[in-house]
Amino acid sequence: MNTAIELIDVRVGSEESERRVEVSLAVDEGEWLVLLGPTRSGKSVILELCAGLIVPDEGRVRLLGRDLRAATEDDWLDLRARVGTVLQQPGLLSNMTVFNNVALPLRYHNVDLDEETVRVRVAAQLDALGLAALADRFPSQLTQGEVRCAAIGRALILGQELLLLDDPTAGLDAEMTKNLVAHLADLRREHPLTILATMRTFSPFLDVADRVAFLSEGRVEASGPPAQLRAAGEPSWLGYLQPRREF
Repeated sequence: MNTAIELIDVRVGSEESERRVEVSLAVDEGEWLVLLGPTRSGKSVILELCAGLIVPDEGRVRLLGRDLRAATEDDWLDLRARVGTVLQQPGLLSNMTVFNNVALPLRYHNVDLDEETVRVRVAAQLDALGLAALADRFPSQLTQGEVRCAAIGRALILGQELLLLDDPTAGLDAEMTKNLVAHLADLRREHPLTILATMRTFSPFLDVADRVAFLSEGRVEASGPPAQLRAAGEPSWLGYLQPRREF
């Protein structure tokens, strides 16, 4: 099996830095991996490394077979069409409707695509995410969860091979989370889709992941299927792997 993401002896920041990471990590093609842990544990830093937004102080990052440090402009153009990224700030364009935000990659990367095909593809994406009724709204008219779902729809519209998601269920209600999980599962049945996502708290999103890596202070403390980590019963990560009880 090929490797979609590889972080090799990566270090970012010093011992005193709040954004410190020291990690080696590999994600296979078609794997769904969740990086789990508290705030400032290094999850978002790893995602930014994979997105090419920051460069490690030491080590290498490989994405879909390319060493990011040596990537050319053509390499990046190819990767942007194959990798969908949604960070903490989803980045929808405020002067575009939900429909046009989601359609933007299709129009940019497929300039010869006719508008009817664009309409059909975008409508199907919005419908799958429960956003069909919001197609003509602008980002300022949406909830936080709706903005995030629309950004994920945009990140998937090209049939991307790899999806990088920073806290994807933040602001989503139960129904939106259910739609998102079901849509991603459907896409994975259609073609090999690799997912790397970060999370700070329990979500049903965790239960469908192939593997969870628990991070603390920039290092991976444990990695394995969610059920395996729950069975281990380690207090430091067990609370993140199950719903919080209300008293």
